[in-house]
Amino acid sequence: MTRILVAFGVVLLLTDSSSAQYYCEQVMQAIAIYGYDAARQHAMAHYGREAVEAGDRCVRDRHPSSQRPARPNSR
Repeated sequence: MTRILVAFGVVLLLTDSSSAQYYCEQVMQAIAIYGYDAARQHAMAHYGREAVEAGDRCVRDRHPSSQRPARPNSR
């Protein structure tokens, strides 16, 4: 799981669009394997809020709002 989600920590370093596309593919793969909530919680615990927001942007850009996973309520 860590290997797949390492991309969350690298997002701020990406400048090339092909690298960004690869990053988003990794995010989507992690979500497909572990589920949206688990992938998001792991990223928050290990990589911080910025990485989670970048992952959310990947999901938002790839799916219409009606098909997007629900964002958990922040407490």
